[in-house]
Amino acid sequence: MLGAIIGDIAGSVYEWNNIKTKDFQLFSNGCAFTDDAVMTVAVAEALLNGGAADDFIDALKKFGKLYPDLGYGGYFRKWLFSSDREPYNSFGNGSAMRVAPCAWFADSLEEAESLAEASAVVTHNHPEGIKGAQATAAAIYLARTDQKKDKIKEYIESEYRYDLSRTLDEIRPVYRFNETCQETVPEAIIAFLESNGFEDAIRNAISLGGDSDTLAAITGSIAEAAYGVPDVIRTRAFHKLDDRLSAVINAWLDAGKPLGTAIAKKSNWKTKEFSKPHTIKVDFRFNERDFALLRFGLLPEVMEDKWFAFFEDGKLAFHSSWTGTKIYEAEVHKRDALYEITKLKVERDVKRYTQTKDAEDVRSFHYLVGRGLLGLDVEPPIESGDGNDLLQGWSSYGRMLF
Repeated sequence: MLGAIIGDIAGSVYEWNNIKTKDFQLFSNGCAFTDDAVMTVAVAEALLNGGAADDFIDALKKFGKLYPDLGYGGYFRKWLFSSDREPYNSFGNGSAMRVAPCAWFADSLEEAESLAEASAVVTHNHPEGIKGAQATAAAIYLARTDQKKDKIKEYIESEYRYDLSRTLDEIRPVYRFNETCQETVPEAIIAFLESNGFEDAIRNAISLGGDSDTLAAITGSIAEAAYGVPDVIRTRAFHKLDDRLSAVINAWLDAGKPLGTAIAKKSNWKTKEFSKPHTIKVDFRFNERDFALLRFGLLPEVMEDKWFAFFEDGKLAFHSSWTGTKIYEAEVHKRDALYEITKLKVERDVKRYTQTKDAEDVRSFHYLVGRGLLGLDVEPPIESGDGNDLLQGWSSYGRMLF
């Protein structure tokens, strides 16, 4: 699901200004979410609401009216702003670009394809519209269940009769703007098949030209399942989202539904509980987008990354990746439209953690959350040489946004 949103954002500036190269700025000036991201979120909400036909119709119309000017196709736009709830026999690529949540919600390949059909037929009830959604969902599901690319290719060609034998170099020179499933979905899948990572897949799709944001949304949704989403790319994309879309992602996580990106869990790293916990009164507040980012935590690649952070059972914890010692823990509560932290627990056993000043701990926690989890350009609070080894050099942490 996040892969579709990221592909949409990255491709948004190239839809009407096509490029035929992979050498471009991934998040260029002016890029923003479009109808692809909004309708993907709408499908996620529909599934959370039950996944019946009326749930899909209600969610698509709701989000379409909340975001009325994001480049919807002509027929879909007419349906969106009418009282009509009947499908209009479309085979446009809109059914495929929004289908990703179905593949993550499902517990089997058959269920993924069934949910994909259910999400498509409320508007795109033409056989090609259904086929495009199902083929995309199948590719995502197979990728998320660790099927190899050759198996994914074989299954899509066998079941959906798409020609995936072409190469990007063969497609790119002659490919033009096309909004049909039959001339978007195969190309998007090929862009994934030729990729060597998440970002490379997005670049492959956009480099074809055509309906760039939708191509990249479809490719990105499959690439997310195969590779996961790098922290920096995920964080930068979230900074393009608003609270309304982020709230659905939070609801998705609340429901225990998976995403194709690593979410840190306590079990991922060695940990120790507090020895001498000390409580400090604080006042930190987060919107829906920031809370969603916070929930992904920090997974160190090596001990030298210094920090391991995770959010579980309503609590945000930071541990030293060297020793596993819990340094900070804070409960996050929702109050009205915001999330807040009012109390911060900190280790005060000087054998485990040498800092003893409340004010410094508040500033350090602000830095860790702001820079490490939210991707904000927050300066480190402590100068080199003050004795706090945990924060020394952390601003150069290789996976940070800035």
